[in-house]
Amino acid sequence: MYITTLSRFLVVGAMLVIAGCAGAPAQLQYAAASSAVIAAPPADAQARLRTCQQFFVELDRVVRRAKVTDSQAAPVPGFPYLRMDRFLQSFRDQTVAEPAFSAWVGRLQRLAEQGRQLELANLPADRVRALQAMFSAALGEPRDLMETVRDCATQLHRRDLADNARRERLRAAWVPSEYVTWKRGVGLYMFTSLPVNSVIKRWHEVTHATFAQPIESLAVHGELLRYVPPRLPIPLDSDGVRDILRRSAQNPLGIPEPAGVDRQRLFATFAPTWQIDVVSDDDRLGAPGWSSVADETPTIDVRYPTVYRQLSHTRIAGKVLLQLNYVVWFPARPRTSRWDYLGGYVDGISWRVTLSPDGTPLVFEAMHNCGCYHMFFPTPGLRLRPVANTPDDDLQEAALVPQQAPALAPGSGPVLRIAHRTHYLQRVTITALDNGRSVAYRWADYDSLRSLPLAPGGRRSLFRADGIVPGTTRGERWFLWPMGIPHPGQMRQWGHHAIAFVGRRHFDDPYLLETTFQIDN
Repeated sequence: MYITTLSRFLVVGAMLVIAGCAGAPAQLQYAAASSAVIAAPPADAQARLRTCQQFFVELDRVVRRAKVTDSQAAPVPGFPYLRMDRFLQSFRDQTVAEPAFSAWVGRLQRLAEQGRQLELANLPADRVRALQAMFSAALGEPRDLMETVRDCATQLHRRDLADNARRERLRAAWVPSEYVTWKRGVGLYMFTSLPVNSVIKRWHEVTHATFAQPIESLAVHGELLRYVPPRLPIPLDSDGVRDILRRSAQNPLGIPEPAGVDRQRLFATFAPTWQIDVVSDDDRLGAPGWSSVADETPTIDVRYPTVYRQLSHTRIAGKVLLQLNYVVWFPARPRTSRWDYLGGYVDGISWRVTLSPDGTPLVFEAMHNCGCYHMFFPTPGLRLRPVANTPDDDLQEAALVPQQAPALAPGSGPVLRIAHRTHYLQRVTITALDNGRSVAYRWADYDSLRSLPLAPGGRRSLFRADGIVPGTTRGERWFLWPMGIPHPGQMRQWGHHAIAFVGRRHFDDPYLLETTFQIDN
């Protein structure tokens, strides 16, 4: 198949380079030109642009057929060299003028380059070689595929920045919701959401009762094992955190983006200790991996307890605040019986710290990696807003705030008490109970999960093209599908966490905190 495709495209490529290609296929044409008067590029430049467009079309086709699409950021229709997430989408109305627009597009381009680099890493080697041969001929020179991605992106970027109509089209782009409206329609959501909301309210009551118990009275079914952060690098005080936040936000969009040692020290400063009631290996932290391409479910290797780090951002009162995400994985939530519809392979928890500009935590959050069991732990300066109905929902799932955030001691992170089997968070404290052993966990970047090594060679993402961790099916899908969330209960990738069954709420919504809390001045 690839030999036939290669031969066909070599002919097309030669025609583009030699003849300038009088007309490209309709599906490759871009939007109409701007109303502004723009000088037409030379014929050879036009041919190269069309070749670049065809390159992205063919690259997407090969990646899609190989099932290695990375969906952490959404593609932007008509702009194959750009991808968008919900945070960057929130800047659309602030990027009319320069230099903000160029900075914004540059970030969209970097998101796309990162996604494509991971896709190429996960693509089988024979398909990579076929693409390289195909486009080396079409572009007239041998080159690495990522070099072609960057070169073509730069050329298309330059063309689009000069076109006012395309600038406006880009600023209208948006990231699709994780909620599927037709499922809610077919599932009679207006009626089926009522009992679901009742069950959620009952779970909130049980959770509040658990958090109200003295921590010493919480049941221990096995060993209380503490997973503690590595000792280095040295934690920061609030002045040091504030300096990093201010220094790293010196860019046209005012986005704090610490890197290198600064990033490592921030994560170390607020790193949590996970105190887990361990009954079996399913309660131990581990590192996800694959044995082979044929595996249907990833393994979680508990010999290597690992915490995966990810930066994110939120927007409050016109300011962009930095968030530190700490993600862990368990081998399973063991099923207690054949009727246990919440159990299944692989489980996980995400813990998030939102930093205020003064260098102190503003709010903590927790959720399971299915998007379930989301909780807020606000500092005293935050108050919940009254629940308001949204235009398309008569019901809105209430935010769960089981406890106020504890005041952290300088240089120490929180202690998270985790139940066995369910892995429910039961308490957030500043000190761990003395009984039990301590094990130091390792650091890893969350993005490493998007391209994991295979033992025989090659690479594979932990996530499918739809952002779901394969093999993590839960029985609750049979009851909760009318809520409109695809694959309820299954583990999923960043950018795909719907965190409310009733109403609409995304974990990566940059306005999640602002719409949930009022800030006391």
